[in-house]
Amino acid sequence: MKFIYILIPLVLFSCKQYEIDRNCFESGNKKEPQYKEFELDQPETIIKSNPKHVKFSVDANVKSFEEEQDEINSNFLDEKERKKRMDEYDLKFSELNKNFGGQFYYKNIQKENGLIYGIGKNQFGYWLLEIKNNIPNAYYLGLSKFTHLNEKQPEIFVSGNKIILSGSFVRISENWGYPESPSKEAVKDRLVFEIDLKEVLKDSDKDRFNDLFEKLILLNPDSSDTDKDGISDFTDKNPLYKSEKSKFSDLYSQIVDMDYEQFHFSESHYFFTGYFSDCDYFQKMNPESIKVLIYPEKEQSHLESDYRLGMFPDYVGKIKKTDDKERFLINYGSGLERGFIEAVFKSGKWTLKKTQTIVI
Repeated sequence: MKFIYILIPLVLFSCKQYEIDRNCFESGNKKEPQYKEFELDQPETIIKSNPKHVKFSVDANVKSFEEEQDEINSNFLDEKERKKRMDEYDLKFSELNKNFGGQFYYKNIQKENGLIYGIGKNQFGYWLLEIKNNIPNAYYLGLSKFTHLNEKQPEIFVSGNKIILSGSFVRISENWGYPESPSKEAVKDRLVFEIDLKEVLKDSDKDRFNDLFEKLILLNPDSSDTDKDGISDFTDKNPLYKSEKSKFSDLYSQIVDMDYEQFHFSESHYFFTGYFSDCDYFQKMNPESIKVLIYPEKEQSHLESDYRLGMFPDYVGKIKKTDDKERFLINYGSGLERGFIEAVFKSGKWTLKKTQTIVI
């Protein structure tokens, strides 16, 4: 009997280790990538996807999507005009940039009674930005992925319990691939969006990520510490998984840091890089240079988005063993670049060398 009690934990440990090895290390059997055939999103689907806290109406005075794109393209090749607009942008949004840095592209700013509001955009979509008592906060607007906001917005866009913005519903109009960006067309144009401010500001767990954002990235909106590691989601570098120090978790942390240490994103609360992996070592990484979101591979089909390019641009593959027990190879990809990383483990430290094999 005593022998059986001892055997059970050993069997469970062996099963767990087998699962980790299967998910983290390359075997001879490689899955063929599954490519989804392009389908044109239908107008009914696009309009139905508009969330309940957002109402919209047509206003003939709002620029159409095509008119705005034509204006942007006409100015793109004019170097003098482009520099002038960049200088105007830097001056107009200097206070937002001082508080939020490079986490957002800014579309508008409103100042009143000591409050500063802004509209920003990053890889997740559009945000309401707020600077109150010198404390910056950002609130994800929760617009559908089909929503496009125009460059020119109402001067006063926060009023009472409403956020008023203008734009269109758009869709990808044809199949596409890197290095080109997808062509888009308007499905419903010249729209004014009326957004419920209370719904946008709602932060049930008081962790400074609003509920709409936490639901988008699969954090728990009712817990300020989703992974129960004692670190608030707002400051946690890896908020979905409890980080651990181990040989191969440290390897993955170092790979991610190698890509992002030059960009100074370590204190950026609203900018993440994202990955899909079932590898236990990968999920428990603890990078220093940037915040990460790591999802099981099964989530890839509904979290990736052609409409939000750059939402999860990076790929880091499984670990490939070599004849040298301390030397490993890992495939990587990031948008337009592909290659492999050679990792050598000596004296308790990793040395990494990145080799590009494809640049599009």
